[in-house]
Amino acid sequence: MKYMSLVVTAVILIVTSVNSYAKVLVQLEQFPKWFKDATARETRVKKTSKLKVEEFNVDDTVKGKFKLVEEGEGTWYYTVDIGTDSPVECYIFTEYDGPANSLYAIIEHSLTGVEALNNKKLSGQFNYAIDSGAIDNIPYLQLDTLYNLGEGNKKVAGVLKGFSAETAQSLQICLHNEMGYNQAFFDVFESFVTAMVENEPNSAFFEPIYQLTLSGIPIGFGREVYTTDADGDVSIEKHSAFIVPVDAHTVSRTDSVTTEWSRPDGSVINGNAYTVENQVMTSQYSLQTLDGKWQVEGELQGKPIKTELAYTGLLLSGFGSHLETLNLQASEVNSAEFNMWMPDADPIAALPMKLSKITNNPNANLKIDIGPIVMDFMANKKGVFENGTINQGPLTMGIKLIYVQGEPTLP
Repeated sequence: MKYMSLVVTAVILIVTSVNSYAKVLVQLEQFPKWFKDATARETRVKKTSKLKVEEFNVDDTVKGKFKLVEEGEGTWYYTVDIGTDSPVECYIFTEYDGPANSLYAIIEHSLTGVEALNNKKLSGQFNYAIDSGAIDNIPYLQLDTLYNLGEGNKKVAGVLKGFSAETAQSLQICLHNEMGYNQAFFDVFESFVTAMVENEPNSAFFEPIYQLTLSGIPIGFGREVYTTDADGDVSIEKHSAFIVPVDAHTVSRTDSVTTEWSRPDGSVINGNAYTVENQVMTSQYSLQTLDGKWQVEGELQGKPIKTELAYTGLLLSGFGSHLETLNLQASEVNSAEFNMWMPDADPIAALPMKLSKITNNPNANLKIDIGPIVMDFMANKKGVFENGTINQGPLTMGIKLIYVQGEPTLP
């Protein structure tokens, strides 16, 4: 799985559940009745339409009346009539930063449009709701923003809701600038994403998705995709995306992608990784062997890196970590030790990893120590992590399996 270092200065918001898929980050009791009534509105989307996008082999029926308003290079923009005062807006992008960074950027762009539409300046912006989840094998992020326009007795309020999801060929983002209709909006977004993947091939033999939480807030996801090539080697793609509340007004955004090639025995052949934080590419690395030595090359915070690891042995891949989990569970020993390359933790080192059994804990049967990170997990008999906690210094994140297809052994 993908591990990352998160720096969170504060999570000072009050969390309350509002429906089956969202967390509200403000105290609704403090709002007037008209606001609470507006945010509680709901409807059933009865209208449907045909969505056709030849570039992605999409030809499916979706919820809502989709209308293509603008098509540019690598961008499609739709308005969607769902029977409410304001339409849903949906985008397809082939060039983007990631589900977290791109969703935030589109929300900020849309707030500028809201200012122009109402001829009022933005006078307040607050994190209203946040979530992560999965639509079948596609993870998504949610970020809703409460905003104020104008000042004094001319001040008005609104809620701009947003979802993003990355499929194999593109990124989908949908927005709805209207209070309430949360389930209706999600239903349209779910229908849109489902149509986009309807004809996408999926050759993965193992594909888990994890939801990560911080202080009860679902801040992001990790997705792994395992496939094989003609030689029997294993490709591991690891995607992660996080939207972390920093205070009542701002969020930190992170998108990371790591790709590894692994031998069938679980040892690394090569790999590469990159991370985008708050709209900036903060790191990118490649790992390969040359003359029996591990070479790392890339950039960190705009500064070039080119070095050799002070280690020449085998590195355990993400695929190998599942194999070793199975081996340890089937053995009589209590622990096993390996080395891994984890660019988020330390890109220029082979980090020692210790996998240990845990007894007398109803919530975890395995423990992983790797660098500054300690993880307690419940793994099933197939070697799949089902839930647990990730601890790094004072920071503790929860992790939960929310989707899995296949199992982490070669077919």
